[in-house]
Amino acid sequence: MIFMYDTAWWISAATALAAASIPAFLKPLKALYLLLALALWSAAVIRIALMQGALAALAGGGVSLLWGLLLMLFSLLFSGVRQMANRRYN
Repeated sequence: MIFMYDTAWWISAATALAAASIPAFLKPLKALYLLLALALWSAAVIRIALMQGALAALAGGGVSLLWGLLLMLFSLLFSGVRQMANRRYN
């Protein structure tokens, strides 16, 4: 896993991670913003694949997708808890 020593891989992986995190921070999930985040994530993963290979792209893309899914899950969970508390005390 020599690609982990490459600074360009880390920058591209951080870009993919940030792009995968965008939907979790959007209050109204609009299709345009989701498509832009998907385009940015795809561009970062494709750049990783072209520069370092398929294994590096799987590592960067997989970690960023897992992070994005976890953030989305926590965002939905906390917004549901907040709405439940608002309904109970209003």
